[in-house]
Amino acid sequence: MKRLLTYLVWLALFLGCSPEDRREPLSGGAIRFVADVSVEASKASGLLSGTVLPSGSRAGLFAGSAQSGGGDSEVVMNNVVGTVGAEGSVGYDPLKYYEAGREYTFYACWPYTASASYTDAAAAPSLTVSLADRAGRQDDYLWSCLKVTPAAGGSTAAGRLTFRHALCRIRVRIWNGSGAGVLLNGITLTAPGSGTLSLGDGSWKEIGTSNSFPSFTLCDYSEAVKIPQDAFYEVPVSLLQLPVGSEAMKKQVFSITLGGETFKVSPSTPAGGWSAGCSYLYTVWYATDGVAFQGTVEPWLPVEGGEVDTEE
Repeated sequence: MKRLLTYLVWLALFLGCSPEDRREPLSGGAIRFVADVSVEASKASGLLSGTVLPSGSRAGLFAGSAQSGGGDSEVVMNNVVGTVGAEGSVGYDPLKYYEAGREYTFYACWPYTASASYTDAAAAPSLTVSLADRAGRQDDYLWSCLKVTPAAGGSTAAGRLTFRHALCRIRVRIWNGSGAGVLLNGITLTAPGSGTLSLGDGSWKEIGTSNSFPSFTLCDYSEAVKIPQDAFYEVPVSLLQLPVGSEAMKKQVFSITLGGETFKVSPSTPAGGWSAGCSYLYTVWYATDGVAFQGTVEPWLPVEGGEVDTEE
């Protein structure tokens, strides 16, 4: 009798809930993901590297949902840790399910950033980024956004999170056109060091625009590298930088120490500034009377295998 009374109490409580409190998940509609990295076909917009995220790496998963056709919205995933598995699958625990009559917007950032938080389902989550000050120690931030309207009464296939680079990549090579070998001691760049990234569209805000930029070290050799006469030397690492407009770009300064002399130069190409997902190669033409500086857009990294969606 006691068990029966307890059951009746719980049944009454359940039936007394509002319809909103008893939203039913879609049959078989588990929320699952696979991930890839966007690869652009156009060199002008930047050729991005790779097609899948590294297995075992972690991404932050966010989601908001709203009633179909408009209505209340709520956060349903707030920086949930997603682990990249075989063939780009992204697993997380505990598994969530689509609910009938609701539309979803998913967001993701890579790598996982513990400080990120999502509290307003009516807007896209954002990520505050501060770049490390030395090449090789910087994180390459990627973002993704996906809208899903689950099919009523049926399962929903795994959603594809297509990640895109949020930063740009800066490389430097030097041509020694002087009459003898020359020593390279180091290269630094002053540039904006922090900003806020929207995971909804990859846009940036709150990027510093003053002349007081932090300094980033591309290379700093304790024993100077000797560049032979009439030869190229390409610095084997690259800097990851925030995309900036042309005016901010012109305020940035490269400091290049060659042959015991430091040359300071501001990039002027490309004319429109630096764009996310692009790699820029700057060539320093060195002669005994000074340097010339030329920038070009280059592939981010060679793409090895994988599908390329030229329409994206």
